[in-house]
Amino acid sequence: MRMFAFIAGLAFAGLAAGGAQASDLYPMQPAPAYNPAAFSFDGFYLGAQGGGVVGGFSAGSIGVVAGVNFNVADPIIVGGEFQADWLFNSNNSTTYDFYALGRAGTVVTQNLLAYVEAGPGWTSNSAGYAFGGGGEYALTDMMSVKGEVLGTGNWGAGPGAAKLQAGLLFHLQ
Repeated sequence: MRMFAFIAGLAFAGLAAGGAQASDLYPMQPAPAYNPAAFSFDGFYLGAQGGGVVGGFSAGSIGVVAGVNFNVADPIIVGGEFQADWLFNSNNSTTYDFYALGRAGTVVTQNLLAYVEAGPGWTSNSAGYAFGGGGEYALTDMMSVKGEVLGTGNWGAGPGAAKLQAGLLFHLQ
């Protein structure tokens, strides 16, 4: 009986020790320092933008932007954007512009959106329009930068200026 208990105890100790060694077969890998979440261009965003206008009226610009994007079919994005900018030049002359733009684009990579946009607006006390395109690049899971070029003009006339701008956007997801 004592011999049976001794052999059973020895077998149990061997099995317990063997289990501990088996865990060493799969070494643990350290977790990555930063694992970015997938960025989504879908939803509301707010931001600030600045740049310049060149053409018939050359000026610097600074303003705000707000909009919404909808992912209609991967990778197609459609949406709308409102831009309001204060325009200033070296002659201490200031004016403003407002645009309500429709926008459509494609997600080129996980962090890059290329888009075109067009719509009506109000520039320096007259009805106008803008059309153009640009790109938006995700920096974090809620922040992106954009750059765009818009042709602008008054209703009934051809484009009279080009508006180049860059902005920082915060996506509210």
